[in-house]
Amino acid sequence: MKKKLIISLLSVVLIFANISYINVDAAPLTINSVNYGNTVNSANVTGNLKTAYEIRKEIEDTLRFQVKIEVNWDDLKVEKDMDLYKSKGKAIGKPGDILISITDSKNTDINAIMMGSITTHAALVDSDPQKVLEVYQNNLENRANDWKTRYKKILVLRPKTNQETIKGAIKYGHTKLGTHFNFNIFNKTTTKQFYCSQFVWRSYFNNGLDLDRNGGLAVFPYDFISDKTTIVYKQGE
Repeated sequence: MKKKLIISLLSVVLIFANISYINVDAAPLTINSVNYGNTVNSANVTGNLKTAYEIRKEIEDTLRFQVKIEVNWDDLKVEKDMDLYKSKGKAIGKPGDILISITDSKNTDINAIMMGSITTHAALVDSDPQKVLEVYQNNLENRANDWKTRYKKILVLRPKTNQETIKGAIKYGHTKLGTHFNFNIFNKTTTKQFYCSQFVWRSYFNNGLDLDRNGGLAVFPYDFISDKTTIVYKQGE
């Protein structure tokens, strides 16, 4: 694992963490006057510290897991979908597949970097595989599926579930088109706003399938790599 890559990952995650810490610190504390001083409500302090600890723990787990995946990139178990490997054009994946961009410090395309090559990014393949449902920049959009050429390094994951669940996830995604970006990534349960991996997770969660690997306060793209999904396509070195 290259030093620049680790620094980039850590910087991005810590930036996101600070957003949540701001929200935690902004929570009002009950101050009671007692004799010559003030006493802070211990229940509120305990709750805030617990949340901060959970965030730190999740950041550490996420970074370790991401490094593990990339260090063992060549040895990842892939059950190849040969249709995907033989496909031509810009699109990749089949309906309901989860697309993940993998960190790539060599990618100089600024748009690709902003949308995933450093921070990682996720999207859901639409019922028409030439399209994807993804939070792109500020909103949830139904975009052309150009992932095969947009990113140099990607994984395609296939949830281990039935067609009914897949269709339900895609249908749910369409009901949320236009939803704005969720800047508080440690609030994954809101449905009023989404970030990329939160949206993909919610689409399946709303149909009875929880794909968050560690069940944390946030859900990162790499969290979809688990025994609940199968890697069916791998691109890049």
